[in-house]
Amino acid sequence: MPRADEFHDYADWASDQSPLYERLSRAAADDDALLDLAATAPSSQPAPNLLLGAVHDLLLSGVDHQLADFYPTITEDPTDPTERDPFPAFEAFCRDHREAIRARLDSRLVQTNDVGRSAVLYPAFARVADADGGPLALVELGASAGLNLLWDRYRYEFDGRVVGDPDAPVRIETTVRDGTPPLPDEPPTVTERWGVDLNPLDVTDDADARWLRALVLPNQHRRHERLAAALDLAADDPPELVAGDAAAVLPDRLGDAPTDATLVVFSTIALYQFPDDAVAAVRESLAEVSHDRPVHWLSGDPSTPPSDPTYRHVRFEDGTAESADIAEFEAYGSWLSWLA
Repeated sequence: MPRADEFHDYADWASDQSPLYERLSRAAADDDALLDLAATAPSSQPAPNLLLGAVHDLLLSGVDHQLADFYPTITEDPTDPTERDPFPAFEAFCRDHREAIRARLDSRLVQTNDVGRSAVLYPAFARVADADGGPLALVELGASAGLNLLWDRYRYEFDGRVVGDPDAPVRIETTVRDGTPPLPDEPPTVTERWGVDLNPLDVTDDADARWLRALVLPNQHRRHERLAAALDLAADDPPELVAGDAAAVLPDRLGDAPTDATLVVFSTIALYQFPDDAVAAVRESLAEVSHDRPVHWLSGDPSTPPSDPTYRHVRFEDGTAESADIAEFEAYGSWLSWLA
């Protein structure tokens, strides 16, 4: 997809999410210099998210610029982007800090790691435990900082019903639009958990934690609060993360999973960044392992993510796969519809 079209599409998505990002993206789509800068991003990465994240990261790091006046994460009384055009300041910022932005586009990935997505994991893992029993051995693909690996340490509220850890500092509130998701009072037991990512983020590293903040839209206060709580919780006991390509790591590691646990490989919204051959290789690895034991695969759509992804459950046994769409959900967990 041409870069300009990416920015137009992102602006359409941001129209009901962030007036600031909508205006910046729509104007950037017609600015050749900014499109050239965005072209530094790898082809597998969504360029608008990466460019806006790089700018936000620099502002969060303390760079002093008039553009900060539009960011609620930087100033207590931000300028309304519908009343004053933010693009001149944005364009000037990108021109003044072009090399610092380019360095981030070249080295960083879009690794949102929003724990709101654990809202779909809670009933999905309950479904797996109901099918094959617990405890669960979990492997996350595209784990980022591994915050969703800690899904069982969070408090959930589904239409007023509280499940999970009622005293957890991380609180996820979700509306059930349709269906009846399995919501046990307590989550299934997890006996092992680890994740793999091309560039895993360290929750105890200030720059990595700031990058996660930079990927959250500046006006979404609830998401920023939830991320801060999740980072604090994870810093006390960081999950195990392996750096590498999932298709290369899985064959060597899956055989080490505890034999008395149900093996679950999952991602939230990550597969759209995987090349088709990598997704095929993951599937092949899971099918191969399933000759020794059943394997469950939970994932969002392996394509450019829509606003409301579909969540899928594939169960492998003896090399054969049974697949079911089990949920649709808002990308940050504000609602879900249970399909299974």
